[in-house]
Amino acid sequence: MEASHSKLPIYRQALDWDKYCRDYPMPDVFEQTVYRYPPEKIRALQNERFLQVVHAGWSNPFYAKRWRDKGLVPGDIRSIDDIAKLPSFNSDDIKQSIESDPPYGAFHGVDESTFASVPLKLQTSGGTTGMPRGTLADPLAWETQALTSARAIYVQGGRPGDVMQIPMTCSLANAPWQTYKACHDFLGIMALTTGSGIVTASRQQLEIAFRYGTNLWTSFPEYLTRLAEVCREEIKRDVIDLKTKFIRTYLGPDLEGTLRRELADTWGCPIYDTYGTHEMGTAGFDCREQSGMHVMEDTLYLEIVDVETGEPVAPGERGNMVVTVFFRNIPPIIRYNLRDLCRFLPDSLTKPCACGSHFRRMDHFLGRSDAMVKLRGVNVYPMACLPAIKSDERTTGEWVCVVSRTDGAAAARDEMEVRIEVKRDAASRDGLKASMEKRLREDLGVSVAVTLVDQGSLAELANTGGREGKAKRLVDRRPGYQAKSGA
Repeated sequence: MEASHSKLPIYRQALDWDKYCRDYPMPDVFEQTVYRYPPEKIRALQNERFLQVVHAGWSNPFYAKRWRDKGLVPGDIRSIDDIAKLPSFNSDDIKQSIESDPPYGAFHGVDESTFASVPLKLQTSGGTTGMPRGTLADPLAWETQALTSARAIYVQGGRPGDVMQIPMTCSLANAPWQTYKACHDFLGIMALTTGSGIVTASRQQLEIAFRYGTNLWTSFPEYLTRLAEVCREEIKRDVIDLKTKFIRTYLGPDLEGTLRRELADTWGCPIYDTYGTHEMGTAGFDCREQSGMHVMEDTLYLEIVDVETGEPVAPGERGNMVVTVFFRNIPPIIRYNLRDLCRFLPDSLTKPCACGSHFRRMDHFLGRSDAMVKLRGVNVYPMACLPAIKSDERTTGEWVCVVSRTDGAAAARDEMEVRIEVKRDAASRDGLKASMEKRLREDLGVSVAVTLVDQGSLAELANTGGREGKAKRLVDRRPGYQAKSGA
């Protein structure tokens, strides 16, 4: 039998690559075309792709039932202007679907024949709010998630011949895989997949970087800070000696730009913010202007809705992100409420960025609405502590919020303790606890207790110091909440 007639689900034969490149232009072509489309052309493309995913949704039992339960029938959704007629869903709905029909649920819309005929890859959520949730990716999704990262890297200045080091392990988590594929498959950038600090010790990470000429990095801020410390203390060099071109990272709610400035000063290079999930790849990315993260408009449609009502918020207001992904069929992603808090930058809705793109721009990721804690009637988001903690150079920038419940004379009361690491070489802790409590009270709108702890002591509790996965900012010790916070 000739290889071209194989009946196996050969991956490289799973896509029509010529058509794929026309539909989703490669990074250099994208930067000169789709990225610079006028708003009306972007909207027309989104409308076309939205109607295609809605058509696919009617063939999926998860969506078909939810839509019919809302009184919808095929044909009711005629354009993207009708998107709000479709009910949103969240990870709890996915979990219920999986529990009813394990291990993938009606949400995925797959059966045995799918696995026998389509090359599939399983990736999971980070598991920061419970058991990691598995999501399948067919070749279209797997390639496009990597392509979105490649586009961002290209816009930021990555070019063939660069060397990208990725101190994140290629496991069931999505980010390191997509960064590796972006560099290797789409950009001609050599990817050094060194894994996390547990897989490759921090000192060795740096030795590899110096030896092989790493000039680009993708990692979390906490580990980038750790690498700089190890370079200075153990190798007796400065990371600036690496002559890094730029770093892609995940700044979170760095509203005052403190974290970005610290990293930029430490590494001597631009720091670009990124936002994405394992269902949609890179959804938001900084251009070289660093004036907000551009939404990847031709691969997804992003809405911002009120946390309580689910209704659209006014331009510039904070709310939950609801995403519809255009390139996903297994599973379709249609009005998925990520419960990640963000806002669109108002000026990006009316005028282009200085880089020339009309893609809308989102502000920093502000935390998760389902990680919110209500203290004395005030909604508190643990990620909102970052500006206060970064405001004093005596802290390491690491913290974790520990929530507990106390039984008072009248009723039970929830309390939050914010544990903050202090640098070993801090000259003094005088006044630090009081100033942190004052600033946090101003930022959060409610009083919280501050406990100062030694540098490195939160590594286990907060999952920092080069450990696998994201840092944990909430440990919920209230009865019945442990599973949610992973405590």
